[in-house]
Amino acid sequence: MWKKLSFLFVALLSISALQGQTADDIIKNYFENTGGYDSWKSLTSQKAVITTAMQGMEFKGTVYSKPPNKMKVEVDVMGTPMVQAYDGKDAWMLFPMQTGPDAQLLPKEQAEAMTEQTFEWPFVDYAKKGHTIELEGKEDIEGAEAYKLKLTKKNGKVQIFYFDAEHYVPIMMEALIESGPAKGQSVQTFMSDYQEVEGLMMPFYTEVKVGGQTAQKVTIESVTLNEELSDDMFAMPKKKEAAPASGNDKN
Repeated sequence: MWKKLSFLFVALLSISALQGQTADDIIKNYFENTGGYDSWKSLTSQKAVITTAMQGMEFKGTVYSKPPNKMKVEVDVMGTPMVQAYDGKDAWMLFPMQTGPDAQLLPKEQAEAMTEQTFEWPFVDYAKKGHTIELEGKEDIEGAEAYKLKLTKKNGKVQIFYFDAEHYVPIMMEALIESGPAKGQSVQTFMSDYQEVEGLMMPFYTEVKVGGQTAQKVTIESVTLNEELSDDMFAMPKKKEAAPASGNDKN
């Protein structure tokens, strides 16, 4: 009987502790534990040097980002540079092995992954952006107790974030693929190896799983914040003009 009562008491304490937390409490603790809301809000740019592992190969690269939603990814693929970018209007790609010497607009399905990204973390001023968040309890994520937060964006798309219950940092994000051959499958992004960068705590390792299988691993080598990045570096390059005829032919 005593064991049963003890178990019940512990269970009630757990329920009470959860009821004492709100989604806003968790987000507030997250910002406090990772450098402060004002510091996150004042970011003007980010540059990350990365190593990506996928399909048994590793690629070195650099990711540039700037508010409100500009992004550029440069990766070395077997000695050939590959670039994907979004300048706030056009999502484009330059990969001479496939596109030739000129940049090409990304197909709609590929472009969506970039155009929907924002520089600012979605929980910054989430209500002003038209998003909502709900606390849906606790779950075990690879041995760690985590709060489950449901983020519903203004456009209706849903992402589930799991915040470590001790440190209040996100350790996993989950969403569904909405188009293409993998439509309906779950994409899970695991985040770990948090390190301090100019007072802000950031995950330096992410692993992406699709349908439970690892699809990509990204290790951040270094991060630079608030470096001046021009808008031009994100813009799609103009097509190269053909070289004029030499004029040496004689009739």
